[in-house]
Amino acid sequence: MSTETLNPERVITPEIITEEAPDTSSGDAPPIFGRCPVCNKPLFPRDRHTGEPKAPPPGTGYESRARCSGCGTILCYVGNGNWRVLSESDLSEEDRQADQFDRMIGF
Repeated sequence: MSTETLNPERVITPEIITEEAPDTSSGDAPPIFGRCPVCNKPLFPRDRHTGEPKAPPPGTGYESRARCSGCGTILCYVGNGNWRVLSESDLSEEDRQADQFDRMIGF
C-alpha cells in the first residue's frame, strides 16, 4: 500500500451555493405543482430519481403519476399545475400485470 502526498494546487474546493430553499411553511405549493382535485391539498411532486422538487412530465404513464399524501388518491399530471384522478382506462397492459403481481405477493 502506498501513500501519496496531496499537492495543494491540485485540490479542488467545492463551490458553495447560498441559494435559499423556497418557503413552504405556509403550506402553499408553487402554482406549477398544483393541488389534489379530490381534497384540494397542495402537492409537492419530486423527481423520482433525484428527489428534487419538480413537476412530472404530462401524460398518463408511470412517471406522470403521484399519490396524494392527503387522501391517498392516485393522480396523473396533465400539465400547467393540473392533475386528475387516474382512471382504469389510463392503465396499460403492463400496469395491469404489475397490479396482479402486487396482489399475488400481498403488496
